Parts: sequence; C-alpha cells; structure tokens
Amino acid sequence: MRILPYIVTFVLAISSYNVTALPSKNTQQAAQDPSSIPVEAFFKNATFNDMRISKNGELIAALYDTGNSNTLVIMDVNLTKIHSKINFGDYKYINGVVWLTDERFMVSYHKRVGYLDNRTSNSIWVAYDIDGENGRQLTVPQRAYYDVISTLPNKPDKILVGKRFVYGMMTGNYFQYEGEKLFEIDIHTGKEKYLAIEAEDASSYVADTNGNARAARILTKENRDAGIESGEFLFELALKRTPNSKWENIALPIFGTPENAARVGLLGFNHDNTILYMTSDINSKLANIYSVNIQSLETKLVHEENVSEISGLGRFYHRGLEAVSISSDYNNLIFLSEESEMKKVITQLYASLGVDPKTTDIRISSYTDDGNQLIVRLSSDRDPGVFYLFNRGLDGSKPEIRFLDTANDMIDPELMASMTPFSFTSRDGKTIHGYYVLPTTGEGPFPMVQLVHGGPHGIREYWGWDREAQFLASRGYAVVKVNFRGSGGYGYDFLRAGHKQWGGKMINDMTDGTMWMVEQGFADKDKLCIYGGSYGGYGTLQSLVREPDLYKCGIGYVGVYSLLEMKESGDIPRGESGRNYLDRVLGVNEERLAKYSPALNVDKIKAELFIAHGSEDVRVPMEQYEVLSENLKKIGKPYISMIREEGHGYSKPENRYDFYSTMESFLAENLK
Repeated sequence: MRILPYIVTFVLAISSYNVTALPSKNTQQAAQDPSSIPVEAFFKNATFNDMRISKNGELIAALYDTGNSNTLVIMDVNLTKIHSKINFGDYKYINGVVWLTDERFMVSYHKRVGYLDNRTSNSIWVAYDIDGENGRQLTVPQRAYYDVISTLPNKPDKILVGKRFVYGMMTGNYFQYEGEKLFEIDIHTGKEKYLAIEAEDASSYVADTNGNARAARILTKENRDAGIESGEFLFELALKRTPNSKWENIALPIFGTPENAARVGLLGFNHDNTILYMTSDINSKLANIYSVNIQSLETKLVHEENVSEISGLGRFYHRGLEAVSISSDYNNLIFLSEESEMKKVITQLYASLGVDPKTTDIRISSYTDDGNQLIVRLSSDRDPGVFYLFNRGLDGSKPEIRFLDTANDMIDPELMASMTPFSFTSRDGKTIHGYYVLPTTGEGPFPMVQLVHGGPHGIREYWGWDREAQFLASRGYAVVKVNFRGSGGYGYDFLRAGHKQWGGKMINDMTDGTMWMVEQGFADKDKLCIYGGSYGGYGTLQSLVREPDLYKCGIGYVGVYSLLEMKESGDIPRGESGRNYLDRVLGVNEERLAKYSPALNVDKIKAELFIAHGSEDVRVPMEQYEVLSENLKKIGKPYISMIREEGHGYSKPENRYDFYSTMESFLAENLK
C-alpha cells in the first residue's frame, strides 16, 4: 500500500460497507485492442490528483493540473458547487493542502519549471477563506527555511512552525545556521510570535498529538564542526518527558559514536504520546525503525529492514503514528504495534472494496474531525486512481462507500498491463531491483524499451501506475525500469555507490537489466531501445556510446549530454552548494568527465536518435542540447529533433501529445 509522507492519515472503520455508485465499465472500450487507445488517454491531465475533506465534512478541496501549473478548487461534498479556485500562475505548483478550520484552509506552493524538475524552490504557505478571499501569506522563505510542525488542536487559529535562519553558504554537506527556532503563526494575519521554547542546536522537531514540540534532533556546534569535512554528523536527541518539562539532551545508542555516527530520523509519537518512533541505520545498511519509551528511554527494535527505505507515514485521526510504508517490491504497510487498530481498519477496507492488498494501494488522504467521513483513493499498477467518500455511520446514518471520481476516465484498467518487481545481481555482485511490464497481447520475446529515471540520486522507480510504461506496453513493447546504483530508497551506501559513476557502473547496471530481460525471454535482443529524461537522457545517450551494438535506437529527453557543460550552465552550478554537489557526484577529473560525456563521443553511437528539449529549461539548459546536436552534425549523424517552449519536461498537454506521438512513430520505424 502506498502512503505519502505529508498529512497521511487513517480512521477507524466498521466491519462492512454498502458500496454505492461505483464507476461503470465502458463495455465498448473493454472490447478494443490496447493499441487503439489514443495517446491522449495516457497523457491527458488527471481529472483530480488529490482530494481533502473539510473538518465538518461539508466541503472538499480538490487538486488538478492546468497546463504548466495546477489549481485547487473548493467544492461542496457532492462536487456540484464551486466555492473558489486557487492558482498561483505559470510554473507554480501547489504541493500541500491543510484544512485549518471549517472556514479556512492553507496551501503550500513552489516553483517547478517542468514536470521532471525535482530541484524546486522553497515552499510558501498561504491561508484563505473558503471563498478564496482574505489570502494571507504565512511563511516568507527569505534567508530562512520553514518547517510546518503541526496545526494546534487547542489553538485552531495558530500553526506551529520551525524556522531556520541561514547565515552562510553550504560548506561540504551542511548549512551554516543556528538551530531551528519555534514560532506560532496566526492563520488570519500571518503574524509570527517567537516562543523561545526550543531545544538548543535543534535541526528538526516532531510534535505530539496535541501539537506540542516534544522531540528534536540536535547537532551541537562541536559535532557539526567535526563532521563538515567527512559529511558524517553525530546527532543527539532532545526530549521533553511531559509537555511542560524542560528539554533533556540524550545520547541514545542508536545515534552511534563520533567514529560510527548513524543517520537518524524522527518519525512521530504514538496515539497517547508514550512512545516516540525513530529510524537509525546504526550497524546496518538501511534505516531500521525503533520505539523509545518517553519515560524510561527503553529503546526497542520495531522493524528491521533489509531492502528499502521508508517511503511514507500513516497517522490515525487522533494524530498518532500507526504505520509506515516501505516499497521493497510492492508498496507494503508496516504496522508499528501488534495492537494497532489501524490494521483492523485497513483489513476491513480491503475486504469491503474487494481488492487485493498486494496489488492495490489504498491511501486515506483526509477525514472529518469526528472521524465519521473520510476520502480514500484506490490505485494500482493498472489503475491511475479512483476517489471514494466513506461514511462510517458513526452519527447513526447508513454506512456506505460513495464513488466520487476517477483520476483518468479514459483508462480502463482491464486493458492495462501488470507491473512486476524483480531483482538481479550486477556484474560486480550488487543486488539491483527494478520493475518490468509486458504487453497484454502477443507472445514474447517482445521488442523492448528501457525507461531510465531522472535524478539520479535520491530518485527511484516504484511499483504503481506509470503512464509511460502503460503507453509503451499498449503498443506491444516490453518495458524495464532499473533502480541502478545511485538511486534513492535503498540506503545511503547504495546511493553513494553511484557517485562519480554516472557514465560507468550506473550504465553497467542499466545494461545488465536489459540483458536480464533478454535472458528471461521477455525481450528480443535484436529489437531494443532505451529512453529517459533528465539524467535518464544522459543514461540513454551514454548507454548508446558504451553499448553501440546493443540498442537499435535511443530517445533523449531534456537530458544532460556533457558533464563538462553541466558544471558551467544551468541553475545547479550558480551557487557554492551546487558546485560542491557536482564535484561530489561527478568528480573533478576533466579527462574522465569528457570520457563520460556522450556529446563528446558521438562517433561511437550507431543507434537511431530522437532528441527532445525545452527552450526554457533552467535545470538542463539548451546548451546541453546544442553541444550534442552540433557534434552530431559535424559527423553527419542524422537525428529527429523536437524543441518546445517548455521547461524541464513538457507540461502543456499539446506538447506532451506531440512528443509521445513522435515517440510512437520513431519506435515503430526502428523496432517493429
């Protein structure tokens, strides 16, 4: 089950529900061949991306994409009347919605130039009345970073935030700043009130279920100075045994020692605030989950993880942390207590809706204050999502599950293909995880396309709906997605294994994934293509350089093609922190950087090429496209080119349709 990190909650359910008004099947569409589904069906904007019910259950805040931005709409619970719409303009995306009272809500937004842009600006929180009036900016991230710690149940007109003041540039891996300070912000006026109750040297906080900051991760000046050169920092725990007690600095064993510092995180409190849940990778390649008794400080291992990191948190309506999501293969829910009532709730929801917990994700995004109504989204590898309103009947009404809307009404899940997790051993002995999708018609081996994810560090592939993979499978192509070394989600050591290996061992992992598909009989070794965006565009072209006889074609999308150019152009090298990052992950040896730059080695490429870019891309600017295209022209290498007035990934539907239609023709010409 997928659970997203921000304000993801679960509520108590009854043993069975009356399910009404389910989405009807399109029998005419169900009879068609998947290849006849139009491009637009896969790449249209979703009807809704998210829904949040108000505290009293009378309104729903729904989010949907609108070209190169997105819009929040406030509607009645039946989705028949619009009260207001919020849109912040081009390239500004809403990424958080919180109901504060029955009359007021707040949203966060950031700047993102293209859908592949994962280096966004700092989020800004703004509060509105339900009619969209009386907007008030609550956070002003100028030389300061805000962390919204909690809404306050006993002070509904206030929110608790942490504020970090930055006084210098990044040195090594860590900002030079004072500890995080605690403030209350008035949701009507935006006025800040400094509370002067923080723990010294705190870098992050978690609040208890009543909104009191009770635990903090601290980094003393001594430990910070000691770790700057290595990038390894020894943290400690600051804890309040009661809401009114003083902060205590505690060096728990799971934090490690100066010689063996662990990477630790604060997850949250249980429902009665007696247990604090934390993560630590002490003596482990991956972070395990621990419980800390607030009074005795007894620390217990709750879950030992061997494959992947936590991908999300699940809280009950009383705000207590009940579960975490870990995507080792499918999206698995790990309950933190054997007595968890949430486990009963989720089991009942799966039974009532008649879906398989292994192959269907349930995300409960919001609930009313009394816990009587909640919004649930079901999605899977074959279904982009369906929204339901659950009435639990706690007020004496008849319990029911009511269909609200689908994320994409042009997709019939019965025509889509299954996504299967797999793993293999790389040529140098590392375990590499990934996913593959096979067409629903025909027999293998199939022509195949490898999809290379962007990032690359910290980003990974997950099981679930993937419109690109489904589009390609509908056209008869097998698809493989590899979480090569350097990807996120598999531990710090696995991520760092990709540093200075962009064009080396990371490419080996992609190649090994392709050959695994061939060896299984899934892919035709004579009909292989590779495609990716951002770093994925780099991985595509570098794979064609490294393996000139393996792939028939390659598609580079808003990609990096020269590592030397990457250190000169775009927004990453503008600041000291960005330059330090590039030196760390790419290296500084210019001869090696040139060797790993596909634009400087185009004479080795035999495959057919389709190169697409955005003229307004600030992450990977046009200089990258130009150095590649100029060198291809010098050697007389033909290629298909597409340039659109877009950023880092095409956001406008008409440009997406054009890109994928061209991709379809390009693949048919080279692989069929």
